[in-house]
Amino acid sequence: MEPHAPTTRYRLDEAQAVLPEARRQVARIAALVSDLQRLLMQLRTGRAPASAVEEASVLEAAVDEAVAWFDARSIQIKSLSPALLDVPARAIRDGEPVEVLLCWREDEDAIAYYHDPEGGYATREPVALLDDI
Repeated sequence: MEPHAPTTRYRLDEAQAVLPEARRQVARIAALVSDLQRLLMQLRTGRAPASAVEEASVLEAAVDEAVAWFDARSIQIKSLSPALLDVPARAIRDGEPVEVLLCWREDEDAIAYYHDPEGGYATREPVALLDDI
């Protein structure tokens, strides 16, 4: 097992800059998972083409590769449908440095919310409430 890379912490502008590629990667994973589910259903019902097992293996490898893109950047995939990502950041809140997760959901144009690492989606607050990110 490879050692886990230290977590990257982003400034808000850095997280915004990586968001377009993150959106593409999430869409890619969702499409691959959909194709994989279709193949698995065909295998279960006996209607799969002869190449289904090999094709499923290729799809699984592609999903792993796409997920590794997020892992390499310390970006957490919380959900694929709807797409929900958490991006680790250091911020200043009430004059004190804090660790936060910048939170993006697929229907949002940009990263506009954050939450504490322990809090989760339900505790999101606007990034405008932070002194600095």
